[in-house]
Amino acid sequence: MASDQAHEYRVFTTKFDREVSWDELDGVLGPLSTEDTKTVDASFAEFETALTASVETPAGQVPATDLEIGAPPDTAITLLLDQSGSMRGAPMAFAAAAIAQAVRRLRAAGCRVEVLGFTTASWRGGRPRRRWKWWLRPRLPGRLCELLHIVYRDGDDEGSEISGAAIRSMLRPDLPKENIDGEAIAWAAGRLLARPETAKTMLVLSDGSPLDDSTQQANGPMYLDAHLQSVLDSIRREGQIQIGAVGIGYDVSGWYPESISVQSADDLASSLCAFLDRLLSRYTR
Repeated sequence: MASDQAHEYRVFTTKFDREVSWDELDGVLGPLSTEDTKTVDASFAEFETALTASVETPAGQVPATDLEIGAPPDTAITLLLDQSGSMRGAPMAFAAAAIAQAVRRLRAAGCRVEVLGFTTASWRGGRPRRRWKWWLRPRLPGRLCELLHIVYRDGDDEGSEISGAAIRSMLRPDLPKENIDGEAIAWAAGRLLARPETAKTMLVLSDGSPLDDSTQQANGPMYLDAHLQSVLDSIRREGQIQIGAVGIGYDVSGWYPESISVQSADDLASSLCAFLDRLLSRYTR
């Protein structure tokens, strides 16, 4: 009976969950310190280097900027970025460069593009866990952390690129923490389903499985994994969204049959654009 209950996904409280635009992060995390601002500057320089490197591709490979992404005009794409702690630093900079290239190519193809990120607002459960302890730790409480979902680029943005200011916010060193993938994908899917376009695709960029120590210690180690699988199964059954994933140094095929894994950061931008082209070409067959 306890095992059955553990697989019924619950949330202890949503009171502290936040959905914000990138320019509202100071209100959640506080202003960047001088030291963190220097870290962002260094990460942004790394992002710019990665962006340049994706253009100067070795002979025999197709530069990301030259890849033609084919899609019908009535197409909406969501790029959903895992911003867990293991993505801090260089992995985030390279992922941001790949996303920037993908946005350019997708907009050139006439697609609507939304860029979203997900993490938590604090470590070790934060306020939900403290409230749970105050209530004498009721058994199987469900998710025990405060979600932080970020909109870096809205799907209605008419621009051809993602802004540099949004990228700088993406690279904040105080941002990456835990990752509740199932709820993030459900959130992103809800936004995508609300759009008027006919063809809808979501691409997840991730470097690992769902992880939140507070939630898993209180509900079982596979609690978040089971919920992610349930969300993905539901999306596939409904059939309104095509979903794929790019594993960054990690094999995500166990979650996403439509996926690729990229081991080298240098290949991330070109691999991402080529994979998107493969997914979107199905709409034109």
